[in-house]
Amino acid sequence: MYKLIRIMGIAVSAAMVMAMMFIAPAFAQDRTDKPPTETSDAPPAPAVDAAADEASADDAAEEELLDPRDNKLVEVDWIEEMLEGGLTMVFLGLLSVGLVAFLIERFMTLRRNNFMPPGLLTKIRPMFAERRYDEILDECAKHKSVMSDIIAHCVNFRATNFDIVAAGAADIGARAVIDQEEKCAPLTVIAGVAPLLGLLGTMIGMIEAFKLVEVFGDEGGASLLAGSISKALITTAVGLILAIPAILGFHWARRRVHQVSNSIESETEDLLKIWFLGGKDVPMK
Repeated sequence: MYKLIRIMGIAVSAAMVMAMMFIAPAFAQDRTDKPPTETSDAPPAPAVDAAADEASADDAAEEELLDPRDNKLVEVDWIEEMLEGGLTMVFLGLLSVGLVAFLIERFMTLRRNNFMPPGLLTKIRPMFAERRYDEILDECAKHKSVMSDIIAHCVNFRATNFDIVAAGAADIGARAVIDQEEKCAPLTVIAGVAPLLGLLGTMIGMIEAFKLVEVFGDEGGASLLAGSISKALITTAVGLILAIPAILGFHWARRRVHQVSNSIESETEDLLKIWFLGGKDVPMK
């Protein structure tokens, strides 16, 4: 579809340029062949100056034809185009608000300190050997997070078999990771729906554009068709603009979830080894 529209635009532009190239010399020839209507005693202007003026005028016309982008008529007002996108732009606008909201939420949530409060592990590690279990639970209650839930689980079931304690701690971390991955899913939904919604708006706009041509015939010409199609294509452009950051945001968020998951798993293993397997307590960096 894009190639067809591009070919149509090139063909229309080439036809306009060729028409101007044929019309301009004919118009200039009519002006030169026109007999003088008034007589004057003043000496006629030199023919060289007249030829130079015509040459400069032709050069200016050619430059205008060769650089159509300098013409103010071809400047695109993107705000106006989006406002004329129709009802589809309303839904795309809602998707854009949702995209910004989800990106901000993921950026604020997927921080290491939200899952592993700084200083918590350093503070509670020696408490377990000193049998200060109530103080450990109080610290976990003050710093609610995934890591504090794992620590509280280990303290509450310290008398149970080690394999059961380790499995329970792993389950707590796995559930937190799955929950965070599911919260990244809306970004994929926006990335998939936005281009399709934009394409739907383009199809509706092109149907309306060809309907105008059917009603008005050749009165509007190619300008009527091209103007309607350009308004229709704006929805696809906006859909792609929304899809690109949504895809990038999803992969960043998912990568961040995996990094946090690896940190939780590593710290949990160290904690279990120190508390239950008699491992050496290495000071945290």
